[in-house]
Amino acid sequence: MPRIESFKFGSIVIGGKTYGRDVLMLPDGTVKRRRGSIRFGIGSHVIKKGEINELVKDNPEVVVVGTGMNAWAKLAGDAELCVKEAKVELIALPSEKAAEKFNQLTDEGKKVAALMHITC
Repeated sequence: MPRIESFKFGSIVIGGKTYGRDVLMLPDGTVKRRRGSIRFGIGSHVIKKGEINELVKDNPEVVVVGTGMNAWAKLAGDAELCVKEAKVELIALPSEKAAEKFNQLTDEGKKVAALMHITC
């Protein structure tokens, strides 16, 4: 599983590659650009059920959501319900702390998926 090497406003480095957009990190180590309402590289502040479905479909133990530098991003109600129905632990934190938590959990051998909002 690639590590989150650094995070700053508008940029995240994962496994040696720099991303200038929000990303999804799947339990198999795949990193994908977050789709959705993207304008100027900024992902939506509403994390939708479809995004969470993509994270939980491979049965992670934990889903980590980075809610941005100022924690402006929020899970839609149906997205939160999706995680509960999948019986997966959800951890939502400001993105810098979420990156640290993601690395800690993967170091512990947990099967983790993540969505990282890299701005606001």
